[in-house]
Amino acid sequence: MAQDQSLVVVVPFFNEEENIDNFFNRLVDGLGHRLKGIVAVDDGSTDQTVTLVQKHINILSVPIRLVRLSRNFGHQSALLAGCEQGCRLAEEVGADWIGTIDGDLQDRPEDFVSLLDVSDDQDVVYAVRAERHDGWVMRVFAPKFYRLLSRTSHFPIPQNAGTFSVIRTPVARQIVDCADADPYFPGLRAWVGYRQKGLLLDRQARGGGTSKVAIPGLIRLSLRALILYSDLPSRVVVGAAGVLFAVLAVLAAVVLALRLAGVILPTGVTSILLLEVFSLGLCAAFFSILTLMLGRIKTNSSRQKHWVVMSVEQADAGARKP
Repeated sequence: MAQDQSLVVVVPFFNEEENIDNFFNRLVDGLGHRLKGIVAVDDGSTDQTVTLVQKHINILSVPIRLVRLSRNFGHQSALLAGCEQGCRLAEEVGADWIGTIDGDLQDRPEDFVSLLDVSDDQDVVYAVRAERHDGWVMRVFAPKFYRLLSRTSHFPIPQNAGTFSVIRTPVARQIVDCADADPYFPGLRAWVGYRQKGLLLDRQARGGGTSKVAIPGLIRLSLRALILYSDLPSRVVVGAAGVLFAVLAVLAAVVLALRLAGVILPTGVTSILLLEVFSLGLCAAFFSILTLMLGRIKTNSSRQKHWVVMSVEQADAGARKP
């Protein structure tokens, strides 16, 4: 059993008004005195999310820091913005760990206790999804994506491991400092290394509302992860180029041999057109991959930070419910 270690929980919210009350109640009841603070990040919500978080600021006995971003920067950036503030709050309240979780209740807040209980000799403990209750798209394609990313990355990235984790405060600070301008949090968490351990936990259905990440968003996140941490794009380009070169070389040799033997005349207009179309399509695919890679270089060479904090709200210690 781990020692009775304390925790600051970081949770990003985007239009999660249906889950706010239940999330805070379950988190506080489940962690008890281990919970030293909460950093709630509003990622540009347009519903009553902010109002509901503000209601809890003066009600709960633990400090809640509401970080409001100036617009919707996306889940991954909001999570890192929360980790930045979470490290500061952890220093103020003397917390040992930073906990990261989504606010949709698919990961059970009570399971933070299970993560902490196996954290004795670890720096990071992350949840591995034993069973999913998402839509069919996530159930079918998410495991395949994680398997592909794990097998093609140049360092170990755990399969079926998402946001839900506990991270020692100094390690969380390093994760924030090492983040690029378009982050993928599970890959970044694995990249920093240290002593890490996975714990098998079931993933629940959403507590309420609908997912805010549509299929195009999932595709963008997958491409971001593959370009950041996988050798697959470069392998595809090099492999396909090698195959194309070999096929064209063989065809050229065959055509030349037949022509010299007087068997055929070099008419072959149809074959030439087909090869041209195939080659141009392959080149277009290559340039698309290279464009994505160059776009990341441009983004990360910019001086722009990948989130903007509009305001930070927190009740005075004396104003909170005792």
